[in-house]
Amino acid sequence: MEEIDLKFDKVFKISTISMRLNGSHPSVSHDTWWKVRFLIIMTNTFFCCVFLLYSIFYHDIKTGKFAEASKNGTMVIVSLTITLKYIVLLYNEESIKVLISIVEKDYETVQEPKEHKDIVVQFAKRGVTVCKYWLVFGFGTSAIFPIKAFFLMAYYYYKGEFELVPLFDLTYPEPIEGFKNLTIVFWTLFTVTFIFDAYASSMYVGFDPMVPIFMLHTCGQLELLSLRISKLFVEAKDSKEIEEGLKKIISKLQDLYKLVDRVKANFSILYEYNMKATTFLLPLTTFQIVEDLRDKRINVEFISFFVGCILHFFMPCYYSDLLMETSEKFRQAIYSCSWENCPDKRVRQIVLFMLMRARIPMGITTVFYVINLDTFAEMCRQSYTLFNLMNAAWE
Repeated sequence: MEEIDLKFDKVFKISTISMRLNGSHPSVSHDTWWKVRFLIIMTNTFFCCVFLLYSIFYHDIKTGKFAEASKNGTMVIVSLTITLKYIVLLYNEESIKVLISIVEKDYETVQEPKEHKDIVVQFAKRGVTVCKYWLVFGFGTSAIFPIKAFFLMAYYYYKGEFELVPLFDLTYPEPIEGFKNLTIVFWTLFTVTFIFDAYASSMYVGFDPMVPIFMLHTCGQLELLSLRISKLFVEAKDSKEIEEGLKKIISKLQDLYKLVDRVKANFSILYEYNMKATTFLLPLTTFQIVEDLRDKRINVEFISFFVGCILHFFMPCYYSDLLMETSEKFRQAIYSCSWENCPDKRVRQIVLFMLMRARIPMGITTVFYVINLDTFAEMCRQSYTLFNLMNAAWE
């Protein structure tokens, strides 16, 4: 298998570079430059959110432009989501450092045999794949907005009918609305919305792969434990060696439970919010796409945004489900490890204890729900119900 440098920041550089760019990486020093950057980002996000809310309540809804209201509503939810993610990263900074150090320590200790290292590398590469998905859909979706604006301006210029095309087509409070087409005001607003767009992209690309990475790492460690226990009773010379091997496996298993508990403590409230936010984002985005199709237009940016919304909650559900499945496989590995060939009563008691401990599978939870594919399906059903209500109200 291809050799890779097993350092967290190097393996998952797509995610960590994005976090360093917006200053949310836990190892970034909170110096004066960080404070200035943080103030600019938060102030810019606040004003974008205010402008979006103003456009929704004082123009879009009043004039019956519900498709525009749904489009701007999605951007409001995005602004709240990325702000909450930044707060979570700052508040749990030390805890996330511990999680990263645990992963790196596991990388350092698993060097031999090659079979064990290959398993770790395999799951690390799956984490890199998650980062690549978010690079495509997070950065790609955000890039469509400015690309579309510049393309339309170039097209209008080519047609001899040049006009300025904003990044987000909003109705601003006075006196901004009256002067928004002046060149200097237009480019100021374009810069403000572009910074918001780039910041949102960096938060999704940087933050969202983190929990799947930790879950995949835990899956890899469980695979190693399954491999170790399956060989223990065959290769051990006596019951004392078996007992020592089981104790080491139990010690590592306890560390994995602590890792999963730390992930849940850091992100459970955020995932509860994400589930609710995605429940509203999907119908709002779908409504915007459907309305454009009715007008015989294809809304490229919101089709990409729709796929990103699905990934936003599907990925943690999928990898949490995978973690639960892997922990159940580990339980089965305990039972089928040939313990019945060892007559030592103490060894059998340890195996029974391990079976009881592994009875409840590992997994990520929100405040009220277990994060798995069943929860994702329920969220989709709720989103579809809301979409039907929006269609009925519009008709």
